Amino acid sequence: MAIGKMRKQQEMLQNPVLRAYLPETHWMTDSSTLRMLKNYSTVFIKPDQGSGGSGIIRVKRLRGGYEVRCGPSQKIVGAGAVIKAIHSYRKPRHRYLVQRGLRLAKYHRMIFDIRVYLQKPKNHWIIAGMAARVAAPHKFVTNYLKGGHAEPLQKVLLSIFHNNQTKVDACYRKIEGLSMTIARTINKWHLINELGVDLAIDENGRIWIIEANSHPGHRLFTQLPDRTMIRTIMENKRSIGKKP
Repeated sequence: MAIGKMRKQQEMLQNPVLRAYLPETHWMTDSSTLRMLKNYSTVFIKPDQGSGGSGIIRVKRLRGGYEVRCGPSQKIVGAGAVIKAIHSYRKPRHRYLVQRGLRLAKYHRMIFDIRVYLQKPKNHWIIAGMAARVAAPHKFVTNYLKGGHAEPLQKVLLSIFHNNQTKVDACYRKIEGLSMTIARTINKWHLINELGVDLAIDENGRIWIIEANSHPGHRLFTQLPDRTMIRTIMENKRSIGKKP
């Protein structure tokens, strides 16, 4: 079974370097959800097991109530009915976590995040690919399976930092350093050779760790005009497959 989101979150929290980049996250209970909604204008409720953006519920505070949305479906409810609305979208017998929502920077008025694809074809981690994942219009998740598409990371960072190459270079270094630290941290507890790290940048230019996926998909990188990253990923996959 894949490593759950909360377990990886707790492992990353043990690293003091990573702790400041992790948005507040708890196991989802009625009381923890209400507490998070009191503190933040938006929260995300995610299945602990799962990928591709499936089953994620967004709860957004409105004047006098809440918008509860899952996929294309949404409900506008009062404060007294918000928990019932959330439960209507939950799958039975699945554990969920509740995470602080972030005010993300936008690229052409659409939210985006950053997928870093790390691999360990020999005995040390390397970054094989980095790309921006831009959400489809009116979507709140960026995943490929939910209509998200890849853009070259340099192009997106130049856009949000208004062509300031110094800021872009500093952001690149931070992304690379955080991703390598995440891979080494999670690798302490689990024998893995690939990791997909998802990072986000908020409206103030601050970087956040969204999650780390121990079974990352690579199709996103097939959308980039430069084929270098997908070739590197596939070459490393072959090397990993030959490991004794």
